[in-house]
Amino acid sequence: MTTVVLAFFFSGYFGFNHFRLENQEKSENKTQYRLSTDEIAKLRNGDIIMRKGEGFVSGVINDLFNTGYNLSHCGIVLVENDSVKVIHTVSSELSKIDGVQTESLKKFVRESVLNTIMVVRYKADEETGNLIASASKEYLTPQRHKAFDHKFDLADTTKFYCTELIHYSYLDVFQKDMFTERMQSDHPNFLGLNAFLDTTKFEIILNHQVKTKQPVSPK
Repeated sequence: MTTVVLAFFFSGYFGFNHFRLENQEKSENKTQYRLSTDEIAKLRNGDIIMRKGEGFVSGVINDLFNTGYNLSHCGIVLVENDSVKVIHTVSSELSKIDGVQTESLKKFVRESVLNTIMVVRYKADEETGNLIASASKEYLTPQRHKAFDHKFDLADTTKFYCTELIHYSYLDVFQKDMFTERMQSDHPNFLGLNAFLDTTKFEIILNHQVKTKQPVSPK
């Protein structure tokens, strides 16, 4: 049911109307949301950055998945030559590029709802984080680029939604499924953001939020 609902919201009705609504809300948001210099200095390659995006669909995604926080989207931190970027995947309805792409950390944060940024790090050494970032970067190349997955189907490796990019980057690095807990759910082909809030696997590096509701176990 979850993936069906998501697929519906990203289908015809949320074509042009969704794009117009998202950009109207962004232009009306005068708050220059950003991370401090000290916060940026804490970021490492391979960190997962999460946010709640502007717009109606982001609200629907946030309400569908009970993480305990306001979250609807995620990406992987890439640090290159003192420049911090985010590798993530979005629909062409929201970007000039469809699917996996990079954007500046500044832009990723600016397009978030105020005080919703969270950053988590897999509990491993720094080299593992570098490998995760490199694996995700591979999906930017023409040979491996993935369009956005409107069906939210983890089993379809031809297209990626946001958490799917992270799932396959981890699979490339560790050579095994790192999020098997979802198999206990009714939707094993969908990976929710709550998987990255599992404190046995991840530590929270930055948190601009307070819990808004009781979370459910990662699925």
